[in-house]
Amino acid sequence: MQDNQIIALLFARAERALGAVQKKYGALCACTVRRILPDQRDVEECVSDVWLRLWNAIPPERPRHLGAYIARIARNLAIDRFQYNSAEKRNSRLTEAFEELANVLPSAGETGVEEQAAFSEFMALFLSGLRGENRVFFVRYYWYGETIGDISRGLGISEGKIKSSLFRTREKLRAAMEKEGIGL
Repeated sequence: MQDNQIIALLFARAERALGAVQKKYGALCACTVRRILPDQRDVEECVSDVWLRLWNAIPPERPRHLGAYIARIARNLAIDRFQYNSAEKRNSRLTEAFEELANVLPSAGETGVEEQAAFSEFMALFLSGLRGENRVFFVRYYWYGETIGDISRGLGISEGKIKSSLFRTREKLRAAMEKEGIGL
């Protein structure tokens, strides 16, 4: 079933839309969550929450790319669960990745909706301007939560090259934000 058909079913509040979306995007959703949450029970619960969140969001939302919309919901829910599960534990790989970016990115709590939308657009432009390999490293590490070792093995590239690329990309991001006057 095509995305526009699934969205139409969601707008019509047809329950079979959930079956169609689970069939088409269930694996993507589970993979996105599994990269962040190690416990299978948390993964299953989070994936169920994704479908509920999707059901409640459409309508009124009408996403242009349903797969990306679902992956974003899944990632956000998984991060929320991760933060809840590790409130007192500060030593995981995701915590390290987020702390690397903490001194570069503005805090979501300190900005309004318009500023967040503008920053999202800025990030999309920034990432589209990166060389393909650097963009892949950045997205796989910071968005999907893959370890440097996993990325290295998956792409057949040395860990040192990936670490250097991530460092240089963070520095480029900082410079681009300073140039645009985006809050540091």
